[in-house]
Amino acid sequence: MNDAQRNAQAVKDLYDALGAGDLEAAGRALTPDSVLHVPGRGANTGDYVGRDAVLGFVTHAFTVTGGTLKLTVHRVLSDDETAVALTTYTASRPDRDVPLENNLAHVMTMRDGKIAEGWFHSRDQYEVDAFWGPETA
Repeated sequence: MNDAQRNAQAVKDLYDALGAGDLEAAGRALTPDSVLHVPGRGANTGDYVGRDAVLGFVTHAFTVTGGTLKLTVHRVLSDDETAVALTTYTASRPDRDVPLENNLAHVMTMRDGKIAEGWFHSRDQYEVDAFWGPETA
């Protein structure tokens, strides 16, 4: 398996593990110092530094949505340094009238077959911000 294939597999493993609710397996796809950049002006935006922080972000998203968060990966593109997951995620919340369906490009820098840094790029950031709620102080 070459580096591009190994990187694509790490991304697929991450999303498969998240879909199964297996945070331990998801964590194996991340470097210990992994960073996730979440854009926007919502309550969950910011930089999540370290594997535990990234997994905490995911745990919070699953909790807030009452387990309704579903991730669908349409395609993973990768080379020896970078991977991109083209995904759709859906979720609903008991405190929101409108569910969310968001198309997302998750761009990742890879290191040694693991995700070292990631950036979310959403189809409609305003819709995403409204769903997750306003920033908290």
